[in-house]
Amino acid sequence: MSSHLIALIAEDDTDCDTVRKIVHRVLGTNARTKPWASKGCSTLRRKLSAKLKAMSKEGCNAFVVLHDLDRNPQNNSLNDEAKLREALEAAASEVKDIYKHICIPVEELEAWFWSDPEVVRHIGRGKGEAKANPHLIIKPKEQLIRLSIGENRKPRYSTNMNVELAEMLNLELCSDRCPSFNSLLGFLQSL
Repeated sequence: MSSHLIALIAEDDTDCDTVRKIVHRVLGTNARTKPWASKGCSTLRRKLSAKLKAMSKEGCNAFVVLHDLDRNPQNNSLNDEAKLREALEAAASEVKDIYKHICIPVEELEAWFWSDPEVVRHIGRGKGEAKANPHLIIKPKEQLIRLSIGENRKPRYSTNMNVELAEMLNLELCSDRCPSFNSLLGFLQSL
């Protein structure tokens, strides 16, 4: 078990809860976490430095910052990951003597679920196929919603299921197939 108090910083509550479940699976259920959901990507970037300082003063000494790599609405191409990482690292560099990890899932963390055949079958009730490169899926969350539509034409999947799916997720397989998850898992194991 880690002696760290791990701050989980993400764009929304479901992302914080999902990463918390992964932290507990890797480090044990006694691992201490403190979440903060920014309620949007622009707020996360704008308030990150101040939030890191505040949470550091509250005893957090390890930080996971989760920020989706969104698509540009004008041309539907992915935004520049290196530029986003640079901006987040710059904001995080103002806080010294902490362990920090910037995790940037391509589009959204729901891509991670596409790595695991069991999770995909669970969502699709037996239909659907896992992907060897889930980070290449366009709009993975919307694809999960589509996969979950039953005979009544209503989707069963919502982001509220992400904690349940994180509990089921094959961590090793996801790590092999998703670069952002691989780096997160490595960071947690280093704690």
